[in-house]
Amino acid sequence: MPEWRNYFHILGQRVRRRRFRSLFLFVTSRCNSLCRTCFYFDKLNSTDDLTFEEIERISATTPPFEKLWISGGEPFLRDRLADILALFVNRNGVQNINLPTNGLLPEKIFRSVDCVLALCPTVSIDLNFSLDGLANTHDAIRGVPNNFGRTVATMEQAEKRYRGIRRLRRNVATVVTRENYRELVDLGLKLLERGSIDGQYFEVARGEAPDPGLKRMSSEALAELHAKLMPLHRRYAEKLFDHLPASFRLIAKAYYLGNIRLHFDLHEKYFERPATWPMACTAGKTSLVIDHNGKFRACELRNAVGDLHDLDFSVSAALASDGLRAEIEEIPKAGCWCTHSCFIQDSSKFSPRVQLFEIPWAYLRQRFSRFPELPFEELERFRSLDLA
Repeated sequence: MPEWRNYFHILGQRVRRRRFRSLFLFVTSRCNSLCRTCFYFDKLNSTDDLTFEEIERISATTPPFEKLWISGGEPFLRDRLADILALFVNRNGVQNINLPTNGLLPEKIFRSVDCVLALCPTVSIDLNFSLDGLANTHDAIRGVPNNFGRTVATMEQAEKRYRGIRRLRRNVATVVTRENYRELVDLGLKLLERGSIDGQYFEVARGEAPDPGLKRMSSEALAELHAKLMPLHRRYAEKLFDHLPASFRLIAKAYYLGNIRLHFDLHEKYFERPATWPMACTAGKTSLVIDHNGKFRACELRNAVGDLHDLDFSVSAALASDGLRAEIEEIPKAGCWCTHSCFIQDSSKFSPRVQLFEIPWAYLRQRFSRFPELPFEELERFRSLDLA
């Protein structure tokens, strides 16, 4: 296929008509961590998780959609997690599952992932392990002794178990805080050197957390960190798209890196003060959030606008409800703003301006940034060290 056709093929996948495409589902409130960054902390370990039959009804009443974002609690503490995921893949046409974990339950993780891979042969999964700094910092933020070591051990087992399965991407998700931002380049270099993951993604702390002090850092410090992290993303982009034809690979890498740089730009711009997104927020229009207890909202960072218990667990009814419609109208009036990458990503897909101009421009700016390449000779000093 000629390069220009590849370009328009990619755009055809990215510039989309606004319709329901993403469900954020909190499958449980149960959690075995005490994270000081958690915006859901006041709802954890409740006794009102949805039953499997209620979730089955949710799937039965949800229109077809593409992306399932799983959350909690720790998702792998949910009974019958694999069956829940398979419901949405086989009944609702889900193409990608975003599946976060603290990595503390390897047996449950592998059992569920193995089952979903077998039951759903076409779905792609992003299995995202949380690492919020080097060992001591990570353990202090997450509130679990030896959390870092246990998570890294699970990651190593996953690398051996799932090596070569391209539709299962093993990533690291890192929350940037005042306590860890000075060591995240070192963490990134060590993970890159080990070669056991497909990508690492960085998100600033969001929402109301148990320790608000973790968010006290400057946008200038955040920008400096982002500039140093972009070369890591360039290395992962090379790995991620190395199987594609050359011309297609070039365009895919450009959109991948431009998208990451755009997210970084928005994190820096909105970290300390509100500002206007370059696209309309589509929360509630193209996505819906369902809490562990059946309450629903347009966005994870806004209040619930209804309860599925009152609607016979019908997602179609929730999407058409007066409460959600009023919320959709209120979001732009309220000047709502955030740094939430999931909703930035979800909303940007429906903006031709972002897809045609903002992302390509962000790619060019990162390509000629003042940190065009990281001094990867620094990797040598990590070769003989443990990841700790």
